[in-house]
Amino acid sequence: MSTKLSNPQDKILASAEIMFASKRFHEVRMEDIAISAGVGKGTIYRYFKDKEELYAALLKDASKELMNLIEKAVKFEVSCKNKLIVILQTSINLFDAKPHLFDLILHAEAFQNTLVEFPWQQTRWNVIQLVESVFQQAEEQKEFSIQNPKESALLLLGGLRAIIRFGHKPRQKELCNEIVHHFLNGFSKSLPSAN
Repeated sequence: MSTKLSNPQDKILASAEIMFASKRFHEVRMEDIAISAGVGKGTIYRYFKDKEELYAALLKDASKELMNLIEKAVKFEVSCKNKLIVILQTSINLFDAKPHLFDLILHAEAFQNTLVEFPWQQTRWNVIQLVESVFQQAEEQKEFSIQNPKESALLLLGGLRAIIRFGHKPRQKELCNEIVHHFLNGFSKSLPSAN
């Protein structure tokens, strides 16, 4: 892997992200990560105790990045509808910029018992709680009302996960606006009567 990163730790993380996303956890060897990163194997162990810690570091970095981006984006929005749009858009942007991240999370879920920690789960709960708090704020501001906020947050974010994984690329410019519009106003429309 040719990389313009100068920090050895960044090179290691970038190489590891690609390898862990493309292979099963047990198939990834530290030697291969070292070769791909252009560092010695011993250099990896200066930064990471073992493969599990390296994998957890990838998810922890991505988790922090997503939450920081979402919190910044939401902070400047007044409308609750717009807050939902920027939560979705920020999430899509991060996953599109890091195409291996989704596979890393799927692999981590499959091997959750072997990892030191699963930092993505906490971020997932934080985003769910943030969406629920936006629903509550919308109710208080009389902008819109959501029935069953917990389940609705899960539905919205579960749909987002499906779009990130299976949705068409390049993304439509107004995709997140349309998702939130349909989520708030319904996905169906009346059909003309057969009379």
